[in-house]
Amino acid sequence: MRNLFCDHGDLRNEADVEQNFARRLIEALGYSDRAIRPKAALEELTVGNVGEAERHRPDFAVKAAGHIRWILEAKAPGERLARHLGQANGYVEAINSSYPSAAPVRYFVLTNGIETNLHEPGVKSPILSLGFKHFVEGNADYQKLAEILRPSAFVNTSPGHANRPNIMFSKPTIAEVTSVFAKCHQHIHQSDKISQAKGFEEFVKLITLKLLSDKAVRDAYPGLSVERWFDHPAEEVEFSLGWIAAHEKSTPNPVDSILFKRFMDKVETQIALQVRKRFFEKGDRINLKPETIKGVVKRLEGLYLFGIDADLNGRLFEDFLSATMRGKDLGQYFTPRTVVKLGVGLGNLKTNDKVLDGCCGTGGFLIDALADMWAKVNRNDSMSSGAKAARKKAIADEQIYGIDFAKSPNLAKIARLNMYLHGDGGSRIFNIDGLDLKASEEVTDSPEEQVEKKQFRDSNLASRFDVVLTNPPFSKKYERSNEGDARILEQYMTAGGKSGAFAKLLFFEMYHHYLKPGGRLISVIDDGFLSGGDYRDFRKQIRKLYIVKAVISLPGDAFQRSEARVKTSFIVLEKRRPTESADMKDDPAIFMYPCRYVGIDDPKRRRWMPGDDELRRQAMAEVAEAVRGYHRFLDGSGDPANTVPVDRVVDRLDVKHCLIDRDWRQASNEQLAPLSDFVELKSFDDDDIVECQFHEEPVQLFIVKYDGSAARERIIFPRTDTEYPQLFRVRTGELVISNIAATYGSIAVVPPEMDGLVVSKEYTVLKARPKYDARVIWAILRSPEIRAELLLRTTGANRTRVRWSDIQDIAFPYPDEATAATFLHHMDEAEAARAKVLQEAAAATRGLTNALSLDREPADLILDAFKPPS
Repeated sequence: MRNLFCDHGDLRNEADVEQNFARRLIEALGYSDRAIRPKAALEELTVGNVGEAERHRPDFAVKAAGHIRWILEAKAPGERLARHLGQANGYVEAINSSYPSAAPVRYFVLTNGIETNLHEPGVKSPILSLGFKHFVEGNADYQKLAEILRPSAFVNTSPGHANRPNIMFSKPTIAEVTSVFAKCHQHIHQSDKISQAKGFEEFVKLITLKLLSDKAVRDAYPGLSVERWFDHPAEEVEFSLGWIAAHEKSTPNPVDSILFKRFMDKVETQIALQVRKRFFEKGDRINLKPETIKGVVKRLEGLYLFGIDADLNGRLFEDFLSATMRGKDLGQYFTPRTVVKLGVGLGNLKTNDKVLDGCCGTGGFLIDALADMWAKVNRNDSMSSGAKAARKKAIADEQIYGIDFAKSPNLAKIARLNMYLHGDGGSRIFNIDGLDLKASEEVTDSPEEQVEKKQFRDSNLASRFDVVLTNPPFSKKYERSNEGDARILEQYMTAGGKSGAFAKLLFFEMYHHYLKPGGRLISVIDDGFLSGGDYRDFRKQIRKLYIVKAVISLPGDAFQRSEARVKTSFIVLEKRRPTESADMKDDPAIFMYPCRYVGIDDPKRRRWMPGDDELRRQAMAEVAEAVRGYHRFLDGSGDPANTVPVDRVVDRLDVKHCLIDRDWRQASNEQLAPLSDFVELKSFDDDDIVECQFHEEPVQLFIVKYDGSAARERIIFPRTDTEYPQLFRVRTGELVISNIAATYGSIAVVPPEMDGLVVSKEYTVLKARPKYDARVIWAILRSPEIRAELLLRTTGANRTRVRWSDIQDIAFPYPDEATAATFLHHMDEAEAARAKVLQEAAAATRGLTNALSLDREPADLILDAFKPPS
């Protein structure tokens, strides 16, 4: 059997339906290649209800008159089409929700080749249902389908693009944006001979105009946000070489004298009306030569930047200044994108929530919060379009607050600009020290700073916020020896009578001041504060002020982009109500979740590497899973595996300590005994202890690699070359464990050729007890299960440290005699083979160099006499 497009036998799987039937159907309806957007050209959108949402994109989206008008989902023959109604309908609604009035996407088609259904959004039953045999000339149902879906059916609904010059836009990856920003920076620096900092200031002005231009494109055709590349009428794009050429006749630098001046005039009017705060200095201009500006425009005009990354300005700021600022300095400004998305998801925002970030940096949390709340308004079908617009304006103008103390550069201004470009809300971002609850004025304050502080005081924000989303600075510390710091420390119980306190700890008490009773605090926190013995009082104080709702562990490398080598978690707290007991025994259970990918998808390097896209997908999937798990926990249907009874949270709050309950022992067939039954801690006699201050002879250091092998390190003179008071000699057959790297596998057996080398107190040295072999114990200690046990027992959050007292009672398996003998036989063979390989490689190399006369005395003389310093 055959219809207009294919034989029935041509449809064997989903790909066949897509190419042999669906694509040919769309083309037969009169659509050109430019009007057909295949799956690869479409963005994934979130579809489904909160808690059950998923990311999806259809097989085809079809455009007419500049907008997507219908989508098509192709499925395998025999697949039940009704199962995919929700995905297709959700995708259509996601596109249409971005339009303020008329919804352009009118239909969606579901087909498995054998059955084809035409639907209207929101209607469960199809308006047309066709079988395979209906797709023939003269069939009434096929003619009806063609009348509904042909391009001419949509022509009069919007101006088209036909016969008009176009600019082809593409959506770059973040790596591509980083690369083009760097090229723009180099161009500005070389063309105008200005400093990096000045070049950054001027580029921010240009990127502002670029984003406003792209925003205008998006506002005219909101559905373009779904497409990865598209063309657009050149006459409607202001940030372009064509626009510059058309206006150069009236002014030599139209980007500055027309575009930027128009923007500044509008902003100054809003500042005068006190509905806007300042981004740039009053009367500022773009201080670049016209040709320099054209060079930047040329590089950027074909890239669609609006909405590709919520914190785009933060990224350009980072990329431009990273060459002049250390990574750790930048770390206080930037939070990885998936970390931000996880925090916003954990916030469980309602559309009437008032949200604060008291150290907002460039505004990443605030922008995602704004987008999240707007999306929920858009999905509320009980509201009219007018009511939705009013609610979204209220969210942007009245419900989003930020505070940032940074002065040079002024991050509050960057955040305001960022918010303005992404939907406003920047009028309530303050450049003050949020920890100063009184917003005290100082004699050194400028008139603008005095006004800023007065506006903040007049806002009367105590107990006004429903949600705080924040990542307090990692390392900033307030000292009582500083008069200004001392004034702030006096406002906090957390500081007590101490000489100083980390800002990150003070922020938790500060947010208690700003949150309503029952308000939610979602914050990044160092794991050291959750687990370290020095912070017990802090944890007690926090639990008196808040109910702990959740702790989500982040990977150790989540903040690698900013070089912040700090193990962190999200903590979710709820401010206690006056009627609630501060007795922690009455608190509810806590949701805990260990993340493996969040944050590590945002690496320090700037170049894209194979696997980056998959890592980002894994991180986004993990964000969705963690948020979904927490929401279910709040609803009372959470997974017991992620639920920790409050009686298990006695002293520490870290996920590693409180959540993980190891059960591998139950699956082991071996008899288990404490590790101390198999090894003992070495007791060093006097001959094996090197007293460094008295030792004049050289010694050689022994080190252990991650692969479990031993190696010689440098030769030192203990009296002058080390700060350790003692070093310790290791002997053949002993087990040497790196205290800070054991969990990576840094455990070795001392080989005979390294007998007598020395280690510091940073190593634990063990001796196998009689009847047990050190190499067998070495292999078991380096197994994933035992290394995981070691990690759970390590102390410290950032430089985990193994102590014998913590690990000696680990449940340890030892094999039977036959299994151990087999292992040792294979190890002997492997060591013999390794030695043979090294010998043969050395012999082969000697043979080659001798044959070519490459081993003569003059060469050795040159290498010894003229080598550079090591």
